[in-house]
Amino acid sequence: MTKRIFKAEGLVLRTRVLGEADRLVTLLTFEEGKFEAVARGARKIKSKLAAGVDLFTYGHYTFHRGRTWPIITGQEPLERFVWFREDPELYPYGLYLAELTDRLIIGEEPCVAVCQLLLDGWRMLGQGVDRFLLCRTFELKLAHYTGYSPYFDLCISCGSENTQGFSPREGGLLCQKCQVPDVLKLDAGTLALARRLLKTPLSQVRMIRPSTLQKEELAQLNNAFLAYHLDLGELKSRRLLGEN
Repeated sequence: MTKRIFKAEGLVLRTRVLGEADRLVTLLTFEEGKFEAVARGARKIKSKLAAGVDLFTYGHYTFHRGRTWPIITGQEPLERFVWFREDPELYPYGLYLAELTDRLIIGEEPCVAVCQLLLDGWRMLGQGVDRFLLCRTFELKLAHYTGYSPYFDLCISCGSENTQGFSPREGGLLCQKCQVPDVLKLDAGTLALARRLLKTPLSQVRMIRPSTLQKEELAQLNNAFLAYHLDLGELKSRRLLGEN
């Protein structure tokens, strides 16, 4: 039997107004995956829930299973990433990680790796890392965790070591014999960078110093791959970043 009262630790991905005083909160939790829950009275000035249901909050939550949505009955903020609200230049990056995660994660299943990835990403954005490189790394890792990992080792079609480019449609490298019209010609250093970012912990991104060409080609690779396989559509944060 499903418990009527349950607890979860997670991150607030999105909130929206519900009725006159409530909020509908989208949470990504370690234990229960992603789901929406109602924070009753959270829009009132003296609400005890308000501090824990803002976007960019990581906390412990207690829920009661309602007929339509779980109801948040208690909260304990563990971290509030206030720098996203205080710095207008930083805000779009924090929002992008949240929106991308919200778009790609759909099931109510435990997603420990993705929760930790987003938590680490929010923390690092406030620590002066290369924001561009962190976002590209986040994209690759999130795609991997959701089962859409690009293949950067051998030709994805025949296994040849002599690869000539990356195909967004095929999702991997191709050799000269297996090439298709959408193949992207990439510098060897860009491919080495992509392999490293996919395998390296997010915390180590600060130690990587790619060239301008590598960053430009990595953005081209990621954008084409995500657009083809994940159908992201329009994201508010990408408009703010000037990337849509």
